Amino acid sequence: METNNTPQNNIPQVPHKSGIGSIIGTIIIIAIIILGGLYFWGKRVEEAKLKQDLVSDGTPQTSQTTQQSDDLNTIEAELNSTTELDTLGSELDS
Repeated sequence: METNNTPQNNIPQVPHKSGIGSIIGTIIIIAIIILGGLYFWGKRVEEAKLKQDLVSDGTPQTSQTTQQSDDLNTIEAELNSTTELDTLGSELDS
């Protein structure tokens, strides 16, 4: 008769759970990190374009065209053409 000196396995077997929840959580975290990186990269590109515009012209780019003159008459004419002072207080009068 042959004796076996190995202990018996009396530990109950626990079923293995799949790690699908942790995989989905990891994918979501990676996606958030990627989206955040793209956002900050876009902001950096936009700021670089603005800096380039400032360097090339010396003034920020605006939607309105203005004359580049220091003459007092030119400044006054430009101010009068772009500013409507007549309707400034019309909301308060009503």
